[in-house]
Amino acid sequence: MEKNILMITGEPSGDMRGGELLKELKSILPNFDFWGIGGDHMKAEGAELTEHVRNLSIVGVTEALKSLGKVREQYLNITRHIDKRKPSLAILIDYPGFNLKVAKYLTSQNIPVIYYVIPQIWAWGGWRINAIKKYIDKALVLFDFERELLEQHNINVEFTGHPLIEGFPPPPSLFSKDEFILSLLPGSRKSEVENLLPIMLDAAEIINTSLFPNTIPPGFPENAICNKKLKIMIAQNSNVSSDIYDLLIEKHKELDLHLVLNDTIRTLENCSFSLVASGTATLEVAVMEKPMVITYKAPLLNSLPYKLIVKTPFIGLVNVISGKEICPELLQKNATAEKLAEKTIEIINSPEKLKTMKKALKKVRESLGEKGASRRAANVINHFIQEKNL
Repeated sequence: MEKNILMITGEPSGDMRGGELLKELKSILPNFDFWGIGGDHMKAEGAELTEHVRNLSIVGVTEALKSLGKVREQYLNITRHIDKRKPSLAILIDYPGFNLKVAKYLTSQNIPVIYYVIPQIWAWGGWRINAIKKYIDKALVLFDFERELLEQHNINVEFTGHPLIEGFPPPPSLFSKDEFILSLLPGSRKSEVENLLPIMLDAAEIINTSLFPNTIPPGFPENAICNKKLKIMIAQNSNVSSDIYDLLIEKHKELDLHLVLNDTIRTLENCSFSLVASGTATLEVAVMEKPMVITYKAPLLNSLPYKLIVKTPFIGLVNVISGKEICPELLQKNATAEKLAEKTIEIINSPEKLKTMKKALKKVRESLGEKGASRRAANVINHFIQEKNL
């Protein structure tokens, strides 16, 4: 039986983290094969996929209910593979609803489990802490406040830092004199793009009309914002069909729109402001120290459980890390084009608010740790393997 390590994620962001980690693991563990559930990033680093994340990524109760049969089929499929290949170790990445169930099965088979990118237990309540304590041998966390939380429950945990820092350059200090660039990051899932991109584009229309009139009143200084042209960069994700983006932007021919495929840095590097779907993208914007408004809108059935069980007053990771709202959150019924535009214009027109936000975002960037997070995580995993003689 070959030495092999199982890796599982079910979401695009988890696939990115898995790909970064696998790149480091391959050099440290050349005698191991890697396989499991992932996406293009993990596949590019040599993982043998039994299923692609594009077939599993689920948001909210509605999608979960529709996908119960598919998820159960994948669970049974992965347990069959586990029985056949008998991995030395399993590395589970985010995707808690599925991964914690798999962790329970792995534990019953005496297969050690490392959890990388833990569930948002600080937001959703403590029941998953009990599952982590019972079925996970070691947790590797991206945020130091997660380490503190797990240590309070006597869970074997190590803070390795966030890999986002690795690929992002220092925040640029120069901006275009002729253009005001607004970045739209509507998420990486089909449902998110369909729900949020239309709202963001409608907000961009309002911002364009309000701040960038065709006729400039006389007497305005040369560097006034109204002397610039609005350019809009849209973060496009390959997990979502390009036809969806094309259909949505077709309705906004008057705007100067540019789709940027799978390149958040290019989407953000020269922008002045961002409208961002809640999730990992808020950290990407924070790392570039770009002012933002955070938004999210899901069907009512999806939002009701959130309201009932959520523990944190914020959902934007930058606000969770800061412990206060440093970037406005417009969610559910407040996620309208009018309110997005109003809040954006309010911030853009206030140098003091922009300065305060950028200062807070810099602190968020610093909290993510030094570069080399994926290498540190790989070294911890290697040490675990040596310690357990796997």
